[in-house]
Amino acid sequence: MENKTTKFILKTILLFPIGFGFWTLINGFDLNHWIFPVIAGFVGSFGIVFWQLFDYEKYDEIEYVDFLESKHSIIVENSNENWNEINKLIKNQFVKIKILEKTENTLKVQIERKFMDSILTVNKNQNNIVMDIERKNLGFLPDNAENYRTLRKLTKELKASQNQTKKTLLDRNRA
Repeated sequence: MENKTTKFILKTILLFPIGFGFWTLINGFDLNHWIFPVIAGFVGSFGIVFWQLFDYEKYDEIEYVDFLESKHSIIVENSNENWNEINKLIKNQFVKIKILEKTENTLKVQIERKFMDSILTVNKNQNNIVMDIERKNLGFLPDNAENYRTLRKLTKELKASQNQTKKTLLDRNRA
């Protein structure tokens, strides 16, 4: 059974070594008193995941696979209009970016963030345009839904552009 509670618990267990390591670095490790570092490890990892939880919960439609993750993917229809709009949005830089690779069918950019940068990869194939975003480093850590928010903003801009284009075409046909 896959649900958000299960994902929360799994992420807490996965991040246990961070809390445990932090406690051990500061206070050392004594085999006679091993319970304190273990408790500190779970409290630390719980704190990290709990802090992230509220940012992900803002999105009611977020799927299990995207919940508490920093890697996300969206597929849109492959059309010249969509591809051109993506390139235009990248040029307008909705965030501070650095283009890493640009070919006829691929666009890879580094999105500069406050703490850890993200990599947005856009691949165009026969039927679809696949947009993947992930953290550049430490991809297993949640990212306060920053990457998910970026992909949503990008797809919203695409849809708004398509709606504007359709409206313009309808206006021209009526005239």
